[in-house]
Amino acid sequence: MSDSIDTVRVDHGGRFMSEQGEGAQRADKQVSEVTSLSMLDAWLVEPVIALVVASFSDGRVFTLARQLRQMGFEGRLEVVGDLLPDQLPMLLEAGVDVLEISAQHARRCDEAQWTCKAAQWADIAAQGRFGYQHHNGRLASAE
Repeated sequence: MSDSIDTVRVDHGGRFMSEQGEGAQRADKQVSEVTSLSMLDAWLVEPVIALVVASFSDGRVFTLARQLRQMGFEGRLEVVGDLLPDQLPMLLEAGVDVLEISAQHARRCDEAQWTCKAAQWADIAAQGRFGYQHHNGRLASAE
């Protein structure tokens, strides 16, 4: 799914971005291959990590993203997989910077659905209900 022609990237505002961000090469990490949180220690030196998830029903991606942030990972954190718009607030709350979905999935779950969920999350986060992104300054820097 890393070919940017066949994928669509979703930003914090739920907007579709057609191209992968420039800069450092990302390290793709399969969520299904993580057997222990201690495996994450070696990943902290990477400038960009992409957590690759096979299904929207695999909630480990949220735990791993949050754990990486709590361990001090400051690089760009991406998730690659066809998650649902309803899951965007949880991804953002876990510290994810970008979601990459297939172009086919983007046609089923259009940009309006993603922007609606992002706006709902921003409203809730501003009220202080969610705190990780708000308190560590990532929300402000992502906009």
